[in-house]
This record gives sequence, structure tokens and C-alpha cells, in this order.
Amino acid sequence: MKEQIKNKIATAAQKAGKSYDDITVVCATKTRDINTIKKIKDWGFCFAGENRVQELLSKYEKIDGISWQIVGQLQSNKVKYIADKVDMIQSLDRQGLAKEIDRQCANIGKVMDCLVEVNISGIEGRGGVEPCHVINFINEMEQYKNIKIKGLMTVLPICDSNEVVVYCKKMKDLFDMAKTECKNADMEFLSMGMSDDFEVAIENGANMIRLGRILFGERN
Repeated sequence: MKEQIKNKIATAAQKAGKSYDDITVVCATKTRDINTIKKIKDWGFCFAGENRVQELLSKYEKIDGISWQIVGQLQSNKVKYIADKVDMIQSLDRQGLAKEIDRQCANIGKVMDCLVEVNISGIEGRGGVEPCHVINFINEMEQYKNIKIKGLMTVLPICDSNEVVVYCKKMKDLFDMAKTECKNADMEFLSMGMSDDFEVAIENGANMIRLGRILFGERN
């Protein structure tokens, strides 16, 4: 089954003029137990993404050889618990959070890789910077010496494949614009696409995807 998933990633990448190795897979480990998560190394993956700080803390010391990321909404008061444990925060979307990430990372001499989360769908209540403010937001991050912007992330809305393509193309256009206009950012990753839409996302510009259910099965 995992080889089938890898083949799908490779096929989608080829359609976008890329190869399988150009796509970073982050395994979404929300609610998964330790023994299940340990399998990802056997499958050839090395990145795990957690939505909740408490879950990450309960798993972090029990699994070796995995690079942890925060992929869900992050409260500023929780940054102190994970600053020394994660290699990337994918959900940076506000100044207050950036200030706290910078402060906590300064305390431990670390520069945190971050993706700016974008609310590309405009759905009210969903996390993320509005698309029209993304470029300014990225440029404002230059003031924080312990944050390195590495790209953009979005959660695509649940809709038909044609609509998903539209949102993906908007994200890719924004990503390309940021590459040009944000000189102090290292725009390496466009993180979009999950179990239901990763192929469409890759075909339309994503080079980082977040897979959970398709790897681990339905949650209990």
C-alpha cells in the first residue's frame, strides 16, 4: 500500500515536471499511537507533523530519528514547550506568535524554520493570513532574527477537484510572488495537499504534502 502511495506521488510530481525526490512528505500523526508512528521510518519517511502540543510532548521522547513539525494552530503560550523539540512550525499566521517564537528560540540559540499559513479559501474562523497580506507579513518577519521563513502552507477546502485546482493555483502564484518580493525569506516549501487532494496539489505546485489517513488508516 505504501508503495502505491509513493507511486501516486511520483506520477503527480512527473506531471508537474518534478520527481518523487522533489516532494517532502510530512506524516500527520494526530491521534496515532507510538507503535504506529514508528513505522514511518520503515516506510522511508522521516518527518512527522503534530497538530497539538500536548500530543507532541507525549510522543517526542519515545521515538528516535524523526524530525518533528507543528502543522496545526499554535497558541503563543505553548511555544515554550516545543521550541527545542520541533524543526519547523508550519502554522505561523500572526505577529504575536512570531514574537513568542523569536523570544523562545533566542533563549536557546536556535533559528526556527517557519511556514506562513495562508487562509486561501477565505473561510471564516480558519487560521492563516489573508492572501492580500501575505507579502507584507513575510517582510515584517525580517525583524525576528530567530525565525527563518521557508515558504507557505495552506489547508485546502473540501470541494470538487476543479475548485481545488483553483485554490492550488492561487497558492502557487502567491508562492512565486513571495519568492520575488520577499528577499529575506528562503521560499523553499509550498506545503499543501493532504490525503484527499495531495495529487492535485502536487500537480499544481506543492512540494510538501501532509499525509495522515492514507498512510495510517481511519482514526479510531
